Amino acid sequence: MSPLTRRGFLAGTSALGVAAGLVFGPTTKGDAPQSQTKKFFPNGFPKCKLGKTGLETTVLGMGTGMTGGKPYYDMGEAAFIKLMHHAFDQGVRYIDTAQNYRTHVYVEHALRDWKREDFYILTKTPSRTEETVRSDVGRFLHELSTKYLDTVLLHCMTNDAWPTERAGAWNALIEEKKKGRVRSIGVSCHSFDAVKKCLEVPELDVLLVRINPFGVQYKMDESPEKVVPVVKALHEKGVGILGMKIFGEGLCKTPEERRKSLEFVTGLGCVDAMTIGFTEIPQVDETLGMLSEIFAKK
Repeated sequence: MSPLTRRGFLAGTSALGVAAGLVFGPTTKGDAPQSQTKKFFPNGFPKCKLGKTGLETTVLGMGTGMTGGKPYYDMGEAAFIKLMHHAFDQGVRYIDTAQNYRTHVYVEHALRDWKREDFYILTKTPSRTEETVRSDVGRFLHELSTKYLDTVLLHCMTNDAWPTERAGAWNALIEEKKKGRVRSIGVSCHSFDAVKKCLEVPELDVLLVRINPFGVQYKMDESPEKVVPVVKALHEKGVGILGMKIFGEGLCKTPEERRKSLEFVTGLGCVDAMTIGFTEIPQVDETLGMLSEIFAKK
């Protein structure tokens, strides 16, 4: 496989927290937190190569921008860190964040007791000019307490004119990659025209794309029949493909729908990894359980 999404796991499974009766003890500063639940991947979490970037990450990432980050502010920093540490202890090493989500500080605090080099950190800038992107990158490095960012994306491309409209911003990312402050660059897309335009951008390293088997009614930009061939063509060119909206940002209400989407995306062979936004530990565990069963059959 070359897998898969991001933000979309809204409530829907909140009752599982009570039913599961899970208990998580406090952690000691300086020690990696230890989960009291089963290991879903005892032999190591599945990883992927991200296109031709030379970067490797886990096939599942923790999103931090669901509905603009509001659920994470509502839960508070302590609960956010507990959620992240549970996923980290299971082996997840991919974090999706962005300037717009305002979750950089939460992510930095969650990573304090972990080795930076073990993680793949992706963030995004909404800026449109060369000067503001350079400023953004410097600020992101400070906010995340890191010497480099694994991937920085231009955030939320909505039309096929983005290479022209964001030319200054894109050139700034190219320069930041040359300086080594950013390891790979790309875009997140929120329209099918924007996705198709990516085929014409030779410097593109990474694409964050909405993908699931259900189509536009589940937050995709177009039908899977139209989106998948373009994604495959980009992947064949060496672009790293990251999936989002795997659960339609909470529109997959049943475990059956969520499993169907995971099976679909992991089976495409052109989606390297996915990011999903979780708000509760049982949601994480449900997805990990499904993924472990899917990978066991591969």
